[in-house]
Amino acid sequence: MVLDDFNMILRANEKSNTNINHTMMNKFRSFVDSNELKELYMHGRRFTWSSERENPTLTRIDRVLVSVDWEMAWLDFLLQALSTSVSDHAALHITTSAAFCPKKRFRFETFWPKLEGLEQAVKDAWVCDPMIIDPFKRHDALFRNAGVALQAWGQKKVGNVKLLMAVATLVIHRLDQAMESRGLTELETWLRRTLKLSLLGLASLERTIERQRSSHRWIREGDANTKFFQVVANGRRAKNFIPHVRVGNEVALDQSRKEEIFADAFQNLLGTDHVRRHTLDLRYLGMEESDLSELEGIFLEEEVWNAVKEMHPDRAPGPDGFIALFCQRAWPVIKNDILAALTKLAVGDSRGFAKLN
Repeated sequence: MVLDDFNMILRANEKSNTNINHTMMNKFRSFVDSNELKELYMHGRRFTWSSERENPTLTRIDRVLVSVDWEMAWLDFLLQALSTSVSDHAALHITTSAAFCPKKRFRFETFWPKLEGLEQAVKDAWVCDPMIIDPFKRHDALFRNAGVALQAWGQKKVGNVKLLMAVATLVIHRLDQAMESRGLTELETWLRRTLKLSLLGLASLERTIERQRSSHRWIREGDANTKFFQVVANGRRAKNFIPHVRVGNEVALDQSRKEEIFADAFQNLLGTDHVRRHTLDLRYLGMEESDLSELEGIFLEEEVWNAVKEMHPDRAPGPDGFIALFCQRAWPVIKNDILAALTKLAVGDSRGFAKLN
């Protein structure tokens, strides 16, 4: 880790005016790149230094640079800029044990269809209370129950990949040590060979999981660049983390309270519907009418299935953690409930739709 008042900026937007020494800025950027350093994302302030004049110049010249290995060793870091207090510099506060406390959420893994028994697992998971007959409420309950059941099935089928790799590596190491002083038995040789093959499979599986977590889709699933994926995902989490929210005189730190504040703010932005006082008479404008009656027809199964097939398998997972790959593979099991929800929507009955939106 390198942290200091560097007296230089990395980007033009790190200074409040246009009086920038581009030569020094580029030299500093080259220094950072050549030493393979990465800047930690800083919360709380855009600038860290002020000239303290009537029309002050503001710059960000205090920063923390780390190696990739440092970031991998301290995943739960949080860097914040504090008050300048009696100085013209803002104090930097960094912790390596930030309480991110993200909610564990279900995520349909892209490698699950390659595992034996997924079809039966989906059939067993796609159940809900038979008393729920409203298509929207049933749709919501089915996906919630399926998420819980499939998560348990995945854990039972695969387990903790990192833990399995650590155990296999430890056993191989012990057998390597034993091999230096004596010959391995036939069973030990078999175990060592089997564990090495298992490690290759687990490493490939780990890359698949990390790729699904990463937004860098241009890297292939088989690329041995797991550390890169982990750093990208970790950096995105640190950048997106919101330490606190201020509303009036209240400073919300609790996660549930922050969620309430954001929900209320967006609800106020959306507003409520009202009757329009004026409308347009398109016939008076001489516009030719079009026959749009077919747009009011009920969705056909073939239309819905074609739309599902055209979706990218692992793009844009919804808040429930399901991706298009799930719908594509589980279509024979889930199609009746999906079509029922779409039919209700098509006839204009939106009661209970909030469950899905």
